[in-house]
Amino acid sequence: MRAVKQLSFPQLEMQGEFDALDVSEKAYTAAFRKLYYHFYTNSNASRAERIISDLSNLLLCKIVAERNHSAEALHAFLNEEGSANELLLPVLLRSFPHLIDEDEKFYLDDKVLRYGLEELATLSLRSAPAHVMGEAFQALMGPRLRGDKGQFFTPRSLVRAMVCVLRPPIEAKVVDPACGTGGFLVETHAFQTAEQPDGSHRDVGKLIGIDKDRDLCRLAEAMLEIAAPGRSAVLNLNSLDYHALSDLPEDISPLNADVVLTNPPFGARIKVSEKSILEQFALGHKWQWDATQWRIERQIRDAQDPQILFVELCIRLLKPGGQMGIVLPEGVFGNSNMGYVWDFIRSQGEITALLDCPRTTFQPSTDTKTNVLFFEKAVEPAIQSVPTKKVWMAVALQCGHDRRGRTTTSNGEPYPDDFLEIGHEFNDKEHTAKFWQRTEITNPYYLCPRYYDQSPIVELKQEAVRLGAEVIALKELVKKGYIHIRKGHEVGAEAYGTGDVPFIRTSDIANYEVSIDPTRSVSEEVYERFKKQQRLKPNDILMVCDGRYRIGRTAILDDHNYHAVVQSHIRIISVAPHAPLNAIELLYLLNLPMVQHQIRNLVFIQSTLGSLGKRLGEILIPLPQRNEEWTNTINEFFSLIKGRAEFLRKLREFEHPGYEL
Repeated sequence: MRAVKQLSFPQLEMQGEFDALDVSEKAYTAAFRKLYYHFYTNSNASRAERIISDLSNLLLCKIVAERNHSAEALHAFLNEEGSANELLLPVLLRSFPHLIDEDEKFYLDDKVLRYGLEELATLSLRSAPAHVMGEAFQALMGPRLRGDKGQFFTPRSLVRAMVCVLRPPIEAKVVDPACGTGGFLVETHAFQTAEQPDGSHRDVGKLIGIDKDRDLCRLAEAMLEIAAPGRSAVLNLNSLDYHALSDLPEDISPLNADVVLTNPPFGARIKVSEKSILEQFALGHKWQWDATQWRIERQIRDAQDPQILFVELCIRLLKPGGQMGIVLPEGVFGNSNMGYVWDFIRSQGEITALLDCPRTTFQPSTDTKTNVLFFEKAVEPAIQSVPTKKVWMAVALQCGHDRRGRTTTSNGEPYPDDFLEIGHEFNDKEHTAKFWQRTEITNPYYLCPRYYDQSPIVELKQEAVRLGAEVIALKELVKKGYIHIRKGHEVGAEAYGTGDVPFIRTSDIANYEVSIDPTRSVSEEVYERFKKQQRLKPNDILMVCDGRYRIGRTAILDDHNYHAVVQSHIRIISVAPHAPLNAIELLYLLNLPMVQHQIRNLVFIQSTLGSLGKRLGEILIPLPQRNEEWTNTINEFFSLIKGRAEFLRKLREFEHPGYEL
């Protein structure tokens, strides 16, 4: 008779080796990463979702063993007395019937699963701090579980910031109707236990998560059972079916929530079109502008973006006086046809704060720019929308990683992360002005937070005082006839390579100069078609105003490159002879840090493409007096710009057209 392999599952109540475990986030992350790659390289399952689904099921099995001090089925499986589907699935079915179907199965082969279970046996789930396991598991999952249904997992520092802003007390009912892997709820529990360590003798509130995706629910269940045992419920339901939510038993009902924290799925490709869902929501109906505000119509929309319905759902889940924090794509905050959403929101309560997130926040998973809305539900809904006058706003410039998801720089330093400081600062926002500003909303339908950020304006005006300068907007320079601004054009891909006339695109502009891409050059015929409209000449400034990453970049044309055609994403700025500044001076001013900061604040990002639009005219620049300091600075800048242009002209004399491969 073979020896029975015994592990320490039943003995976790005893003081022993687990007391000495390193329960740091790095240790658990390393353990999960080791498991993941072993599963990936030693099985026939290549999809991350399947691998992590099995890993989460093993975690659930271990949770049962630790909680019940009973691991007979696990020991039998490890000693090859049956398959995982024969021995482990019944354990899961008994313990988590709401998450495991009768036809559920493990995807990985038993040998790989046994290795995984042996590795998990060395980890103490029960003795780890509340947040550590969730941190570690999501650090592994985040980059791998892609949002093919619009789910993109929220970076932990943003989750923490949102929790810190709302500060849910330990007795609060906290709901996430798009819970994914449960990050908001795990972090809420960690915050509550850290802030209120004496909460054990008080009424402890419920943490309720809902998600339509069964695999994600299973992951969330595992995380919450580890981090917050006994106080959570994870429901595998369509959150947008409000009627179904209303029928749930009181102990797991998400209604009358004190706090709702969520990052709902978003995207035009996953619109909700089921009439039975749309008719349950005011925002599932069509709305009409009546010259004063948006009003709801009786007609149901053909389809609606899920994030819009989630806004209304979250508000309806709140009890009067309840608070919400929700991540939404920037298009909701500034798209002119989204005005009805804001009229609805304001009719239901008060916008308490807005948080602007860096574009890199959800990269590399998605390039979609997001912001956060914080809201408090009114005791009684308003008859009509009441415009918000002043709101607390913060702008995060750094999120702890770059657009590729790297958290450390090339020299090993961690990337800066503004979110954590923003969250902590909110509690004392009246006395600090580093991030949070109490700002007046001048356009009730344009709520991009950074648009109202006054920090670059304050800096610019301070610099103007130092220089004895007048501050003026570009639109005023246009109005006075000092500058002329016109738009470029698109030539069509069929025109590429038809001649030698450069077609200048946004990617060709960097470091004040134009890089010529001969593969995009066009014919003289194409040039003649746009020549009169673009009217290019030396000393015209080209400024990127639309696109993805280069908005605000500038270049100046010279005698050797003005014979060109300019793309529509670029604005052509000509300075009049009688203007109080010349082209070189304007080029210099447009690249001042406080002016570039303004430009960033004025960009609106719809989905993944940004645009300055008419806000270009709002850019403020100083018109300095021509004193010795200014003259010396501009002369040096001029000599560098013109000198480089001359060097480039001479280098072109050595160019050879080359040979086509």
